[in-house]
Amino acid sequence: MKFIVLYQREAHANEMSFQDIDQPVEMEERLELAGRCRSELGLERTIVVDKMDNATREAYGGLPNSAYVIKPGGEIVHKESWANAGGWPAILDGILGGG
Repeated sequence: MKFIVLYQREAHANEMSFQDIDQPVEMEERLELAGRCRSELGLERTIVVDKMDNATREAYGGLPNSAYVIKPGGEIVHKESWANAGGWPAILDGILGGG
C-alpha cells in the first residue's frame, strides 16, 4: 500500500492560523510551500504537487481537503470529502478486509 499527498492550492491562504501564507502564483512558490508542509508536519510519504491550474484537484472534484483510496489501475474505491486522519484506520480496515 502506498500513500501519496497531493499538494494543491492553499485552501485558507491568509486566514486563521495561515496568516503568513499567501496563495502562490508561481510554481516555485507552491513547491516551496509543499516543502514547508513536509517539514512542519514531519511527513515522510511522497508529496506530488499539482500544477498551477489545479487540474488534478479539479479532476477529483475540486475539494480542498478530500482523500481517496485508489487501486493501482485507477479505480476509486473510497472517497472522503473532508479527510479526517482519525477515521482512516477503520476505513482502511474495511477496504482491506481487516474489520
